[in-house]
Amino acid sequence: MDKKDCLTVNQLTRYIKRKFDFDPYLQKNLWIVGKLTNFKQRARHQYFSLKDDDAPEDQQTVIDAVMFSSDWEKVDFTPENGMEIILGGKVTVYEKTGRYQFYVNRMLPVGVSAAQLAFQETYKKLKASGVFSHAQNPRPLNRFPKRIAIVTSNDGAVKHDMITRIRNNNPLAQVVFYPTQVQGERAAEDLARQIQRVGINGTFDTLIVARGGGSEEDLMPFNSEIVARAVAASPIPVISGVGHETDTTICDLAADYRAQVPGLAAEMATQLHLIDILTELQSARTQMAHTIQNRLQQANQQLQVLTSSYVFSQPSRLYEGEQQYVDQLTEKLQQSMQWRLTQTSHAWQRLLDGLLLNAPANRLQQNRQQLSQLQQAMIHAMDKQLLSAGDRFKSLLSQLDSLSPLKVMARGYSYVTKEDKVVASTKQLQLDDQVALHFSDGTAEAVIKKIDKR
Repeated sequence: MDKKDCLTVNQLTRYIKRKFDFDPYLQKNLWIVGKLTNFKQRARHQYFSLKDDDAPEDQQTVIDAVMFSSDWEKVDFTPENGMEIILGGKVTVYEKTGRYQFYVNRMLPVGVSAAQLAFQETYKKLKASGVFSHAQNPRPLNRFPKRIAIVTSNDGAVKHDMITRIRNNNPLAQVVFYPTQVQGERAAEDLARQIQRVGINGTFDTLIVARGGGSEEDLMPFNSEIVARAVAASPIPVISGVGHETDTTICDLAADYRAQVPGLAAEMATQLHLIDILTELQSARTQMAHTIQNRLQQANQQLQVLTSSYVFSQPSRLYEGEQQYVDQLTEKLQQSMQWRLTQTSHAWQRLLDGLLLNAPANRLQQNRQQLSQLQQAMIHAMDKQLLSAGDRFKSLLSQLDSLSPLKVMARGYSYVTKEDKVVASTKQLQLDDQVALHFSDGTAEAVIKKIDKR
């Protein structure tokens, strides 16, 4: 045979892998059961094998399995070799070795039912979205509820048991039933719809979601996501009483309070019994009557003590000191008023004197006298100023006359001019210059013949 007509190992492995990957039965979420073997926990991905436990030793089949770290983190128990477990996943071929193996995405110990698997899946999803927040921080119940809504089946002993308990505890509370299916395919939707109706009504203090015991399959509607979200979205506190004492549903975890049985849910909704309240009121009434009687006795004793005191026997003594104090204040007030009147009279007289002093006729007379005095003073000052000015004028004339050049020239002095200009220095003269000599009684002309400079 020619080599061209043969498949390579890689081609054959790839073809087989393609067959595995496109097989609808091998790629859907398969569940297989067997005994765990070759398991050794690793830091991240887990590699192990699963073999048939029921087959004879010589006929036991082994399949390799791998579980990646993202799926391994969800395993909530410790696997051990020899343990019977259930694996969920798909089958494919690992091309490098050519071996088929099981890719695991879920690992459960044997004994876990489908209902438990659904419970775990729904619980993880709802917990991550915060649906169970009311259970961690429950809203307080109304101590005296006026209206209680109950979502449960219209048939059965659960309904009558809750009615009896609520009426025994608090006959004044009004109970309104919202009948619903509690099992079956449409039960979850019916439950959620009735829970939402209670919230929309807006007149209830408390909501009870209840159902009697049953199998895991019977309780599945109370483990559904739609019911849990309806309970979490309720605007009023929710009490969940589903199943028996050992049953725990997702509805219980989403509610504010959980009752072990439906009857206890009715007890929780009416936690303060009306009979107990009436008994407490009667006890409080009796105690109040005793307290009032004691207070009255004490008040009568105090009244007797007060009536025997001098205040009531001689009431005038009560205000003697105050009357004396009033007399003192009256006398002081009169003195103060007299002083104020005197001060006011003096002030008025001063104002009157000032008004008379500043009357227009008086002011006019004063101004006239002042004007006459100013005129006389001005005439006297002018005469004095004229005399002083005349004396000064004569003195200045005398000084001017004594300083006159004519008197100096009369004593034999003269001055020289050249071309009508006074000659004050020999530097202004030259030989043969024509000059004029000025005397007190006339002038004479001369010619410069000699110049002696100093």
